[in-house]
Formats: sequence, C-alpha cells, structure tokens
Amino acid sequence: MKRFVLLGLAVALVVVAASGAGSQHTVSVTLNYDFSVDSACSSSVTTGCVKQFNIYDITGGGTPVKLFSIAAPGGANSAVTGITGASGPVTLKAGVHTFAATAQMADGTESSPNGSTATAGVAPGSPASFSVVVQ
Repeated sequence: MKRFVLLGLAVALVVVAASGAGSQHTVSVTLNYDFSVDSACSSSVTTGCVKQFNIYDITGGGTPVKLFSIAAPGGANSAVTGITGASGPVTLKAGVHTFAATAQMADGTESSPNGSTATAGVAPGSPASFSVVVQ
C-alpha cells in the first residue's frame, strides 16, 4: 500500500451544535495535501489518483466511524492548502473527540486514519424544552 502524507493537517476542526437538535452536530474541517506524488483525479485521470479525503471519528481507539468525505480538487498536482468540507448533522456524545483525515485513491486504497488526527471538544446538546414562570 502506498504511504500518504497529509501535509500540515491544519485540520482546523470546528464542531458546532445544530440549533435545537440535541446531540446533532456539524463537523467542519480544513486540511492541506501535497498532490505532487499522487495527483488528484480529474475527468481525464481516473486511475492512480487521489479521489477524496475521508473524515472519521476515531475517539476511543475502536473502529473508526466515517463521518463524511471531501472530493479532492480535480486535477491538482502540487501542494494545496485550505481544502474544506463539512458534514451533515451527525450524532456525537459530549466530550473530547479525536478526528482523523485519510486520503483515498481511486481504487479504494486509503491512508491510515492514525496519520493525521486532531481533537475537538463537543458540547452537550441543548434541552429539548425550557420554560420559565416569573410572578
């Protein structure tokens, strides 16, 4: 398996609670990748290329939970900074989570989730209802 390096992994991880959705959250990431060794796929290059980046929750060291994918910038063949993506609503327990980013080739080969990681705190969800009586 080829070895991949996610450069600088500025995985600026932002976990934001979705309004009124309890434990539903959105995970937003920013990463950097050097496509000079393995270029990104394009309409004309469909094999031997980086297809996408997969974002996982690897909290607790068990089986990684895939949260979402980010398409590689089509045809990139040099270092690219500021590749961004965001999940849809995902259920996350409150506390510190470890997230990972992997590079996935067109044939499905994927770098190790332990190669690029970042941590972020997840706030608890808001109460389902709340009322106040003032007399």
